[in-house]
Formats: sequence, C-alpha cells, structure tokens
Amino acid sequence: MADRAYDREKLKALVHYVIWKAGSRPNFGATKLYKIAWFSDARCFVLKGRSITGAPYIRQEHGPIPRDGIIVRNELARAGLISQKKLPSFRGEAWSFRSMAPPDPNVFEGYERAEIDWWIKHIDEDHTATSISDESHDYGWEIAQTGEKLPFVSILAQRVREPNQEELAWARTRARELSLP
Repeated sequence: MADRAYDREKLKALVHYVIWKAGSRPNFGATKLYKIAWFSDARCFVLKGRSITGAPYIRQEHGPIPRDGIIVRNELARAGLISQKKLPSFRGEAWSFRSMAPPDPNVFEGYERAEIDWWIKHIDEDHTATSISDESHDYGWEIAQTGEKLPFVSILAQRVREPNQEELAWARTRARELSLP
C-alpha cells in the first residue's frame, strides 16, 4: 500500500498543532511530541490508507521519530511560531515547548484532527515519556536498525513466536524494499 507523498509543510503544521495543544503541559517534551506524531500518522495510514503527513519516520532509541522533526521544530522557532528550550530534569535535560501563535485550523481534515487530538489526550493523560516510548517499541521497531526508516505498516507487525535468523533477514530486506522512495 503506497502512502501519500511526503508533505513537509503538513508535518510542520502537525508539530505546531501538537505543541499548541499540549506543549506547555507539565512533562511534555520531545518524546511525547514525536510519539503523538508517529501514532497519529501510522493509525491514519492503517485506517484510511494514507498517513497525515507522508513523513518518513526513523528508529531511534526512544522510538520512532520524524526524520525531519528537529529541522521542522527549528523552522517553527525561527518563524516565531513556537519557543523551545532545554531545561534541567531528573534525567539530565528535557525539551520544553510553547506555542507563540495559534496554528492554521484548516490544514487538517476533520478525521486527521480527531486522530491527533485523541493521541494528544491519551499520551498526555495515560503515559509518561518512558511508558509511551516503551509502547512504541513494537516488533517493527525492534527489527529495524537505529536510523533506519520505519514504514507505517511496521505498526501492524506482531510476534507470534521468536523469529529465526532467516525470517529476520527476510524482514529486514523487505522493510528496506518498502522504504525505498
């Protein structure tokens, strides 16, 4: 199943919207921001056949992140639409966000906004950064290498039993094939 073309402006709008809705909440940082983006995009892909942004996501230590997530955040900050800063936390430093202007309300279709809003509420109310990071470490994430692109279909991968080495090699090859532009 082919996804929509990557729309970087829509990813930027998604990041801005999430920061506007949740960025100033306590304990809301980059991990929660990126998990809202991942789960919103992936679930829309599964339910509607296309993601919200078409953005490529990559495997990182704390789960999938948009490949251009930091770039988009920096562009929003330079445009004066958000502020972002690192603050001391019990684990060292953590990102803090605040929206400086409301996002464009017409960027998303109704079902897209509803999906994003659901994930904002769920992740904010039911998870810490650690617990949502752990939840995003599904089988698709486990078989990918750090920095490797995660296709949205990887969210459907489930482990019925431990795969053997031949199956792991096949899955890695297939994931790379599906990731090609």
